[in-house]
Amino acid sequence: MTDRRRFLVSAAATAAATLLPGLPARAAKAPRWPMPPQHARKPAAVGALGYRRIDDYAWFQPRDWHAVLRAPDTLDAPVKAVVQRENDYTAAMLAPTEALQKQLSGRMAALEGIAGAPIEVRNGDWLYYRRSRQGSDHPVHARRSVAGGAEQVLLDVGTEAHGKTFYSLSWGGPQFSRDGRLVGWAADQTGSGIFSVLVREIATGKMVVDDIGDAHGGFAFSPDGRYLYWVGRSDKGRPSTVHRRDLQAGGAGTERGDMLIYEEKDPAFFMGLHTTAAGGYVVIRIFNGDMAEARLVPMSDPTAAPLLVEPRTPGLHYDVDEWNGKLLVLTDADGAADYKLMTASAAAPGRAGWQPLVDHQPGRFIAAIHPFAGHLVREEWRDALPRLVVMAADGTEREIGFDEAAYAISVPAGQGWHSPTLAFTYQSPRTPAAPCALTLATAQYARAGKPVASKAFDRQRYEVRRLNARADDGALVPITVLMRKGQKLDGSAPLFQYGYGSYGATVDADFSPAAIALVEQGWIYAIAHVRGGAERGTDWWRSVLKRGKRKTFTDFIACAEFLIAQGYTRRQRIVAHGYSAGGLLMGAVYTMRPDLWAGVIAQVPFLDVLSTMEHFDIHPLGTTSFPFWGDPRIPEDHAYMASYSPYDNLRPAAYPALLAQGSVADDRVAFWEPLKFAAKARGLTTAGNPILSKTLLYAGHMGDPGTNAARAQHATYLAFAIWAAERRWGEVPQRPTPAG
Repeated sequence: MTDRRRFLVSAAATAAATLLPGLPARAAKAPRWPMPPQHARKPAAVGALGYRRIDDYAWFQPRDWHAVLRAPDTLDAPVKAVVQRENDYTAAMLAPTEALQKQLSGRMAALEGIAGAPIEVRNGDWLYYRRSRQGSDHPVHARRSVAGGAEQVLLDVGTEAHGKTFYSLSWGGPQFSRDGRLVGWAADQTGSGIFSVLVREIATGKMVVDDIGDAHGGFAFSPDGRYLYWVGRSDKGRPSTVHRRDLQAGGAGTERGDMLIYEEKDPAFFMGLHTTAAGGYVVIRIFNGDMAEARLVPMSDPTAAPLLVEPRTPGLHYDVDEWNGKLLVLTDADGAADYKLMTASAAAPGRAGWQPLVDHQPGRFIAAIHPFAGHLVREEWRDALPRLVVMAADGTEREIGFDEAAYAISVPAGQGWHSPTLAFTYQSPRTPAAPCALTLATAQYARAGKPVASKAFDRQRYEVRRLNARADDGALVPITVLMRKGQKLDGSAPLFQYGYGSYGATVDADFSPAAIALVEQGWIYAIAHVRGGAERGTDWWRSVLKRGKRKTFTDFIACAEFLIAQGYTRRQRIVAHGYSAGGLLMGAVYTMRPDLWAGVIAQVPFLDVLSTMEHFDIHPLGTTSFPFWGDPRIPEDHAYMASYSPYDNLRPAAYPALLAQGSVADDRVAFWEPLKFAAKARGLTTAGNPILSKTLLYAGHMGDPGTNAARAQHATYLAFAIWAAERRWGEVPQRPTPAG
């Protein structure tokens, strides 16, 4: 929902003739819907840590989940049968929407190129970019010389994926050695987060590394391309080790110079790698919601043992880069909740020697930094909106402002240390993503390349608003709204409300073609920037940790009630959507306020909170989740989680329509969570709304890879939303009558 969680496609119209056909409020005569699956209820005592409760559907969990993650086809036969019956039922219930799905998907596909030229990131003598290839479902990563000349294809993901059931790159995407010789990528071929790290020589196409498996996805090159560093994966799926390989050595394994350079014994921590902007260090960052720690591998001596910067300390978060001849520390030390910038000496990098560079300002959240040889760029959030600030070496600053009510900026990785410009994209809910170049010396930016002319889209036909809903405790929760210009606010419009609200992840007000497609149909699209994200600073997410989590859910409800009160929609005309931890939000509001929603879309949702948290010892996230949700071994934390755990809080009620989607190969949210939730809700609902679940096999946490699959998935969500809001299913049977 980067979103990474939402739609990267767009649709709009310039005339009524180009709009998708309107929909009647109700079907004239509803067809006879099939009876949903009636799974065996096998009451079992479940729980751990001294807690016990009865679960009728605990048997949906396979005997050996980790084995299934490695080979989803080996799913236990009884559970596979449940998945198949649920998928068949969902397909039957959505079959009447297929024409609508096809129209939506086709419209989105036709306008995916509206953003124009790809963003180009300068590094050394090259401009690196990502583009689409006609006929391929996957991107091409390429480069061209700054001086001009032919394009060099570095990685055609479609070619790599050909013939494979699943193929997806890690979130960081491909990386390139700074000497321009090598391209590396981490590929997942099951969807289970089990990555292989691969490296290829660009000039010859020769594979330099093709034997590293069981990796976690993070890796980095030394600037000269000689050494490769990568994060290993434990048998429980956790990032646990950092390794180094000498790419100039012969043979394989230890003969190639493979070395374990760091091992993390505590399963409560995540781990990542990055190279500093100037190329002086590879940084091993170990972190969780409570604290962080960094270790530096100096590139002046790439085989040296990692140097600890500052030991992990509860409440202290920091990350390290370098600029202006010193280490640069972004930290919340000494009460700097929204972060400050400090400098340090490489010879003595510890906290005792940190010196101030940019002071902390409450309400100004420093989200990221981008150092260059002569300038330092900060990404900041103020009042739930991002901005850029350029600092020169002498400390003078210039702020880069934008003039829409809500918008998003994105700075890609890989910016060259000596580049005179910062490459970034700008977009808003009514403005397609535009590649931009910020000239560092002048702090002026301009669009890079010309937009694609399209008669099918006119941003002036749409309006973006930023609203604020008052939460139960008085906090003002931002809402981004997209609607047709001149939309009547009489409560008649259906509304699609998206939310996430976890891990301090901000939800960008970006361009969503699916949202435009809904707005074409007379819908209003809203993003609820609930607490749990960092839109209003660090406290916006830290205030909902552990025993504050219910505020995320009540914020989302407050946003819905505010939009109803202001005439944007009315009760039971809202369809809510959330992904992953946002799926927890969906489950919570589904059980807390079923009267508000026409439908809920819960995408890979975290719904069975108690069972997952109690068995942290076998989950890939381990105890890293404790700082966010609480420690189930602490009675007060366990009781609080029990108060909102969606699966455990289902009760007899008139539940709205539900579409819950999971994946057998998902190593973050187990597929049986949405499966169990749908089965239990169907047995308890007093309403006749469809309760659907869909389980993919190899899709993993991020869904099926490729643009076609993503587009089809989003079209399904939109069609479900339209049918739910218009009550087009009518009354749907939930279970056999006593006489039947």
